[in-house]
Amino acid sequence: MSGGGPLAGIRVLDLSALGPGPFCSMILADFGAVVVEVVRPDRRGPDPAAFLRRGKQTIGIDLRNEEAPEVVARMACHADVLLEGNRPGAMERRGLGPDDLLARNPRLVYTRLTGWGQSGPYAQRAGHDINYLAISGALGVTGVDTPVAPPALLGDLAAGSFLAALGTVLALFERQTAGVGQVVDAAIVDGAALLLSAVLGERASGFWAGGRGTHVLSGAAPFYGVYRCADGGWFSVGAIEPQFYAAFVDIVGLPELDSGQWDQAQWPARRAQVEAVFARRTRDDWTRAFAEVDACGAPVLEIDELAADPHLAARHTVLDYDGRLQASPAPRLSRHQASPRGPVATDPTDVLQRLGFSAGEAADLVSHGVVRSD
Repeated sequence: MSGGGPLAGIRVLDLSALGPGPFCSMILADFGAVVVEVVRPDRRGPDPAAFLRRGKQTIGIDLRNEEAPEVVARMACHADVLLEGNRPGAMERRGLGPDDLLARNPRLVYTRLTGWGQSGPYAQRAGHDINYLAISGALGVTGVDTPVAPPALLGDLAAGSFLAALGTVLALFERQTAGVGQVVDAAIVDGAALLLSAVLGERASGFWAGGRGTHVLSGAAPFYGVYRCADGGWFSVGAIEPQFYAAFVDIVGLPELDSGQWDQAQWPARRAQVEAVFARRTRDDWTRAFAEVDACGAPVLEIDELAADPHLAARHTVLDYDGRLQASPAPRLSRHQASPRGPVATDPTDVLQRLGFSAGEAADLVSHGVVRSD
């Protein structure tokens, strides 16, 4: 099941089902972990997590079945990591909380990936990506006039999945010397606030006075933002440093912008000038113009264009895999070349045997419908 890599031999039991959890376990699978993802066999409607199952085995267990909690607990006894994303207390009510499972398997790393975290006055609230970004302050610094939230990227995945994966690996690393596992409390709101570290530093140092749309990277500066082109496409510019700014001014043909780059009072009028210039040529025209100089510009690609981009294609960053686009594992490791792959064919009896059940026990659980193939 494992293709090697730094996490080869690590067994992960993923009970998170939805949200950022499946993306977290996909990252672990990309780097060699053996991941068994547990799903509800009676789920209805679209299954967004289905696109995050590369390299994983998937089985169905209905936790409402009276036998199911003990089955999961026994599986956890033979796992290195358990990942869950329920509201605080939900796992404890099933007898599957960290105190219960760590008592049975002291080496278990119990990763809890939630929006609000395991404590605090909001811990039991419902929420989604946009709400966690709002409370953390991350949403308050995006956009110019209106806050803009990217679709579940900044919160769920960057602040949630990646930091949960990091916390899991840190706990596994410490287990090598301590000999025991621990609980990882990965809250998206904490991760989103952490991503503001540079902005908080700029605010404290006086580099930035605060306020939406006033930061140089917020899109208000004429030399840092996106512009609509003649064909309706968009082009991004990030010409901050003097040499890049000079090249940018030359490309757009506005020599009157040579001086006063940091005069914020002139930014609105100058941005309007640049907008008018970009509207005269197509996105491909601007792409060619910026490619000829070192000026920090790039086209805003649509999803369907990614696989054809020469740079992304050369690095195999985004691939057409079995008729759909997939992003390759990241980061790249010199001794482990991970690549996108499909879900691993799953025999539930085999999964149960690998996690400590006898052949007879596994067969009985499958025949009684407690555990099913997905």
